[in-house]
Amino acid sequence: MLKRYEKLINGNLLHIATTNGKGNPNLSVATDVQVIDENKIIIAHFEMVNTPKNIIQNKNVVLTVFDMNREGLRLEGLAEYYSNGEYYDLANRLFQSANTKLKGAIVVTVEKIDIMK
Repeated sequence: MLKRYEKLINGNLLHIATTNGKGNPNLSVATDVQVIDENKIIIAHFEMVNTPKNIIQNKNVVLTVFDMNREGLRLEGLAEYYSNGEYYDLANRLFQSANTKLKGAIVVTVEKIDIMK
């Protein structure tokens, strides 16, 4: 499902919308993003404040990503947050930064894709 959109998703600016346990919304921007299989995207957590906390309370997320022609995708799915383990190690390898220590990894299992033009 996602492999055909890798060029659009990988390394591009992506928005991730979450809500906390009370339904309060949050929108974050991520650039360290990569498709890791047919239905999973990994996102590095370097600076986000509310997003990881919200995912722990409510796994439902919406992602959007666009190209330079303003064509893109709206992706709905369930997110998991990892501060250690296999996905944390993968994010650390994929998105190493000399300036900032990786705090965690967000893995989104995409359940629905809408094409936006």
